[in-house]
Amino acid sequence: MSGAAVVLGLGNVAQADDGLGIHAVRELLARYDLPPEVEVIEGGTAGLLLVPVLSDADRAVIVDAIDLGAVPGTLHRLEGRAWSTAFLRRFTPHDAALSDLLGATALAGALPAELLLLGLQPERIGWGCEPTSTVATAIPVLVDAVADVLCGWGVRVERRLGICA
Repeated sequence: MSGAAVVLGLGNVAQADDGLGIHAVRELLARYDLPPEVEVIEGGTAGLLLVPVLSDADRAVIVDAIDLGAVPGTLHRLEGRAWSTAFLRRFTPHDAALSDLLGATALAGALPAELLLLGLQPERIGWGCEPTSTVATAIPVLVDAVADVLCGWGVRVERRLGICA
């Protein structure tokens, strides 16, 4: 792998399934050992404050709730510019922040060479500090998908019970 990779977890942990990106990156760090060239960041709802994070990365995986009207817990994978139409419907101020973050980084000509959005279809976004049981059950699948992407990029990812390289 050449250059730095970022795994950026987004969401509001006080809004039930909207916080799944944060829960997922926490679980990623608990289940896998990652090399120093992979930075895992809990971006929360920082929005445009995260432009430098993406600008400094050669590769980035953004982990978030992605509402495409699918069955709750469905794994979504958006590559390239697929994000530009995925967030036209805005349900929360956080949706606007992700769209604005990606748009501003693109306008600056600073998007990572490889950018991937991985997320789950939320079941409920509203007050609550834990994801719904449907989404919580799917978070390990999301975490493994992030690890698979990193492995595909040539990152040596060590699962606490085994190694993929």
